[in-house]
Formats: sequence, C-alpha cells, structure tokens
Amino acid sequence: MPYIYSRQRIFNGKSPEIVTYSGHFRISINMETITFYAVRSKDGKYLRSKGYSGSGESWVDNLEKAKIWTKIGPANAQVTWWARTFPEYGIPDVIPLVASPGEPLNQDERVNKAIKKIKLEKLNQELWRLEEKYDKASREFQRHGSQYAKDRFFEAEGNMNAKLKEIETLKNS
Repeated sequence: MPYIYSRQRIFNGKSPEIVTYSGHFRISINMETITFYAVRSKDGKYLRSKGYSGSGESWVDNLEKAKIWTKIGPANAQVTWWARTFPEYGIPDVIPLVASPGEPLNQDERVNKAIKKIKLEKLNQELWRLEEKYDKASREFQRHGSQYAKDRFFEAEGNMNAKLKEIETLKNS
C-alpha cells in the first residue's frame, strides 16, 4: 500500500494550500486557483484523447476538443511518448491552464423544471393505468350490470377525474 500523507498550511496570511503526498506524486492545489494541463505540438495543434481503438486525428486545432489533464504527470508522459516515437516533429509543449472558481450557476429554474417534468411523467403513467382500469370496469359494467361492477366503474371514473385535475394543476403551476 502506498504511503499517503496530507497536511494543510497557511503562508503569511494567504489562502491555504493543500499539499498531498501519495506514493511518489506531489499535488499542490491553491484554494483560489487550479491548474490544468494540455499538450501542444510545435505547429500549434493540441493533443486529443481518442480512447481505446479510437479513430480520427490525434491533434486538433482548438483547445475545446483537446485532452485536458488535472495533473502534470500524464501530460509529461504524453510529451515523452510523442517525442520518443516521432522525433522528427520535435518535442511537444505542456501548456498550463490556470482556472479560478467563478460565480456559482443558478440551478433553481432548471432543477424545478426537471422535477416538474418527472412528476408529470409519473402522473401520466398513473393516469394511463387508471384509464385501463376505467376501460375494464366499463366493459364489466356493460357486460354484467351488477352493483359491484357499477361501483367499480364509478370508482375508476372518480379516480381518473381526480388524476386529470392533479395533472392540470401541475401543468398550470
């Protein structure tokens, strides 16, 4: 099992920096910024992740499609592999991308809309089951005409109408 050690430090009143030692890796994360890494070739193209048996170009023009690493080690490994395998193209560069947290995105409207949609789908499924019950009770009432069949028919009709009202109130809210 690898040796794992963590500690938290404060330097001269600045924000805390977490330093973690895990095996032979050292990760330093400042609480205000985080650094990501991309690999760029000498002609300005970025390395793209293709996955296992992937197809397409290994190098892309824009950073949006590039593979981004949160640690420098895997990016360095890619640089070494490409420089060793294709020395005629030169040694690619590791480009650090420094990011800082932005304003939180307001998720209230999106989440409420998704919850409403899920509730509406559930109510529509329940309505479909009640319609099936209503059809079955209607056929039974027409066939037999007994008091029991009549009670089941009116019960199914009442349940279905209540569910329709519940759906309408949810749609209008």
